[in-house]
Amino acid sequence: MEIQDFGEKIGGAKKDLWKERGLSVDDLSYMNDAERIQLIKKDNIWKKPNYQEMVESGLPVRVAYFIKTIRDATPTKPIILLRNSDIELKQKEYIDFVSKLRDYVMNLKQEDDILTFYEKFLSNYIIRDKSSYYVRVSPEVSSAVDNKLLQASQISNFYNIDKEIRKKQFCYTDDEKVLSNFDIFVYDNDNVKLTIDYNNRTVIEVKEGLGKRFIYPKGEFADISTWKENTIFIMDLTTRNIIKNNLENIDAAEKFILENYKQQSNEKTNNSKNRKKKFIPEQLKYITRDGEDYRNNRNITGEDMLKTFQFKGGEFGNWLNENDRQQSLNYGYDALLDLSKALSISPTDISLDGKLSIAFGSRGSGDALAHYEPTREVINLTKMRGAGSLAHEWGHALDDIIGKQLGYSGFLTNNFRYSDSTSETIKNVVDAMKYKTVCNEESMKKQNEEYLKRVTRMKNLVNSFFPSEHLNEKQMELKDILIQNLIHNAETASNNFLEYFTKGTGNKDIDDLSNLRKETVGRVISKEDRKQIAQLQNYVCSSKKQIGKEQRVETEFYKNSIKFDEIYAKSGHDYWSTTIEMFARSFACYVSDKLGYKSDYLCGHANLAIGSIQNKNNEPEVIKAFPEGKERQLINEKIDKLIDFLKEKNILHDNKTQEIESDYDYDYV
Repeated sequence: MEIQDFGEKIGGAKKDLWKERGLSVDDLSYMNDAERIQLIKKDNIWKKPNYQEMVESGLPVRVAYFIKTIRDATPTKPIILLRNSDIELKQKEYIDFVSKLRDYVMNLKQEDDILTFYEKFLSNYIIRDKSSYYVRVSPEVSSAVDNKLLQASQISNFYNIDKEIRKKQFCYTDDEKVLSNFDIFVYDNDNVKLTIDYNNRTVIEVKEGLGKRFIYPKGEFADISTWKENTIFIMDLTTRNIIKNNLENIDAAEKFILENYKQQSNEKTNNSKNRKKKFIPEQLKYITRDGEDYRNNRNITGEDMLKTFQFKGGEFGNWLNENDRQQSLNYGYDALLDLSKALSISPTDISLDGKLSIAFGSRGSGDALAHYEPTREVINLTKMRGAGSLAHEWGHALDDIIGKQLGYSGFLTNNFRYSDSTSETIKNVVDAMKYKTVCNEESMKKQNEEYLKRVTRMKNLVNSFFPSEHLNEKQMELKDILIQNLIHNAETASNNFLEYFTKGTGNKDIDDLSNLRKETVGRVISKEDRKQIAQLQNYVCSSKKQIGKEQRVETEFYKNSIKFDEIYAKSGHDYWSTTIEMFARSFACYVSDKLGYKSDYLCGHANLAIGSIQNKNNEPEVIKAFPEGKERQLINEKIDKLIDFLKEKNILHDNKTQEIESDYDYDYV
């Protein structure tokens, strides 16, 4: 019997959606409100063209660049200005206009089409007011046309386009990119000529439009007698230096540049490129599990998944064969029962009040091993490559769906309110992931260094008021004693700091220093400077009080997550160090620890986020983007409290009766 999708149709799956054709108005009927907000955007309507291929197929570079300019200027999402706007109508209007704009622009072929684009296309959506310089856009395109698009559309000549093409090296070949770093001139002694300026320097005058450019050759090129008329010379735009002259023609100049500077330019380009690579944990060769035999070797059906876990729905990718589908059901069933056991919750809680769906290989894309879709509340695992990530993705689902149930907007760990007492438990989890309090030799060393730094700063300020030539030996000794008094009496002075800062009285040590300055230099320390000394003395006091106290610092887990962001690529900024991702990784580790035995399909990837960097000593350093040691123990304790809190709220339910008798241990191979 063929294994089919089960439960309610999830919808929005990659196999059911618009693919390469781009999003259309008709696709909206398959989307919920959350998906419309997430998916209705320019990139899904107007796929980013391959401009290089367009140029190589014969499209003029100017036209390709204009297409890019118009696409870039198009609003990324619908513009909805009024609160009472019909949002769905505006979304439809946005899709409709961007689709028409895409079709028109992508069919431009000639450079003259650029100059007529505004009048022939965009002006049809413009309302002109004869009494004003300004124009308005038609209401039906107000969600898709803004000033940026209007400005990009109005092209009267190619000057700026050509300037931008060169600046951005748009669709340049490798050779053209190298050549763009140099200017090539014809020395004709008319438009380009050599003269001697009033400082007796050799200068090359280059006529440019109504003005001139002046170039000052150095070294051998400063000798006018060596230059030959009607020859070519080259200037390096990076250094502004002449690198070669007296070449026969432009071809010879380009050949010289490519032979001598191409490798250097390529090295520079390679060094400037983002060298981040994707982090993909190694696929598990075997799916090992040491737990109870929940199934008694029976194959699981979709109906079993619905009955046991009460999933909203489940689906399979079209490319999964019958064996793949059966393995996914069996692995998933065992892993999810392990999850309910680790959390001591009812198996029916796995679906999070019947809201969660599960998919096997039907919604993945790119290199993703697995992912959770908050818009459809579905976990997707990509065949065997997704094995090991189920606990991680269920952690995302818990974070999202429970957040919604508790009235938060989006993921709970990212949206809880510090002022809300009900969020205390999740706040404690987040704090445990990111921060810790320490009082050890290293922290005390840093505290002492900060104290000494502030003492030195105060000493330097005081010494600046006493030039050594104005003080004899006895006065120097007295000054040093008074500075020591400042340090010694810092705590007492700190208690009266506000009084001194407002009234200028109550600090004998500063007054004694001021009197000494009057005696030696001839004038007292100014009122503002005395306040500054008092402020520094107050800082010295506060720094000294911190020595030996616990400090709040970043956890190794958090610091390593930040390092992962620096060396590994991922869609979006600061992926690894976001609270949402740190929680999912922490949760996978928590499940692994609570379970106490191997369940690879559930959490086999929990401890695999391991990378390496070169440290300050240029030595390899291993970094782990998951919690370990005491940090992990504390995070686990806080997640324990979170699970208990959810049970108290009757969102999850304790399951102390879940016992399935079996001594059978097995490995999936």
